[in-house]
Amino acid sequence: MNFDAWYTDTVDIWRVVQDETKPLISNHREQVLTDIPCRIYRSGKKAIQMQPTAANTNQEDSLACGLDIDIQAGDELYIHRGARIGKKFADIRAFAAAPNYYPEPVGNIMGGLAHQEIQLLQQERV
Repeated sequence: MNFDAWYTDTVDIWRVVQDETKPLISNHREQVLTDIPCRIYRSGKKAIQMQPTAANTNQEDSLACGLDIDIQAGDELYIHRGARIGKKFADIRAFAAAPNYYPEPVGNIMGGLAHQEIQLLQQERV
């Protein structure tokens, strides 16, 4: 199986960076990568939580992408579902955990299996 053909989604990656150009150092989010092939899988969809003040969702999904993609814990991800296969599903906004790397198994005999997996957290007030 070649993981590149398995990636049906794309992701845009935003990261907190420091702005040291002014006398007071500040942090802001900056887009560092865009349209990176990926796939959401092993969905942990949970029912909506109803509270007296607001309803919220807490979803836990996994994302797979190539080893060469720089995703760090805390990055904000905008995942465009179905973007690589011409479909338009609802976009997902989530935050990344530290990636788990899976290099090519068995000495590169079965090409195309190397990837990284990132656990995602999606928390939204609805």
